[in-house]
Amino acid sequence: MKIFRRTISVILAALLLGAQTVYANMAAPDAADIGSAITFEKNDAVSVQSEVLNLTVHGSQAEISATYRMKNMTGQTVLIEPMFLSPNMEYSGVKITVDGLDTPFDAKSYALTYGTEIQTDGWKYAVLTDPQIAAGDQTPTVDTVSFAMEFEPGEEYDVTVSYIYRLGGYPDYDFNVKRGEIFYYLAPAAMWNGFSDLTINLTLDKDMPVIKSSSVPFQKTGTRTYQYRSDTLPDGNLEIVIDENWWQNLLSTLRSPYLPFTLLLFSPLLLIAAIILILVLWRIRKRRRKQPS
Repeated sequence: MKIFRRTISVILAALLLGAQTVYANMAAPDAADIGSAITFEKNDAVSVQSEVLNLTVHGSQAEISATYRMKNMTGQTVLIEPMFLSPNMEYSGVKITVDGLDTPFDAKSYALTYGTEIQTDGWKYAVLTDPQIAAGDQTPTVDTVSFAMEFEPGEEYDVTVSYIYRLGGYPDYDFNVKRGEIFYYLAPAAMWNGFSDLTINLTLDKDMPVIKSSSVPFQKTGTRTYQYRSDTLPDGNLEIVIDENWWQNLLSTLRSPYLPFTLLLFSPLLLIAAIILILVLWRIRKRRRKQPS
């Protein structure tokens, strides 16, 4: 599965393993030791037939819903407990459905020591430490939800993870530094048995209707709506920066609390420019008066 860091963000990764040796289908310890690592191993049993990722921005938040069509590729019953990670997740808005049924989950926040970069040619640890450390203001954190899935031989069904995501950047500012950032982890999906058919639907809010930059090429489909489709996973994770349009940015510049200071700082230059302009206009007018009628 996958992941949306600070903008989007999100992993529905494969089997969860601890820093010490644990076995398949076992979750990480409830109280991890400081510096212990959670790793994500390749899962050869279950494949992702398709994923539809819906991102809808409302002000400084985004509603994120990821629906995975998953299939047991083996002739045996498979029980797994994946972990879904995202920065800036609002736990009160989390909902998980497995084969159409609401599914309970375990929610925790961890401190990030070395980030959550995951290589798909094997595995790379994501160092998640004790939740008490995650409460520190200076420590980057990752929010996680864990839940259980069971597949009968050859069984195929939808798994949906939805939640509220707090935009990174400065989405609440009302002057010209305003922008929003969305981050979603795509790379870990390659660690399942297979992956195909990715659709990303993005709907922006009227306050920030412009895609300033994106790690994937979206196509505009309507008013503030965009879509990306691919048969394979793109390189890297999903990173989107959204912004105001040009006239919103102009108006927000006028509202900037730093505008008076900026004008005062450059007032001598503005005064000189104004004097030069007045002199140029005066000379032009004087020459016109001297011309014979």
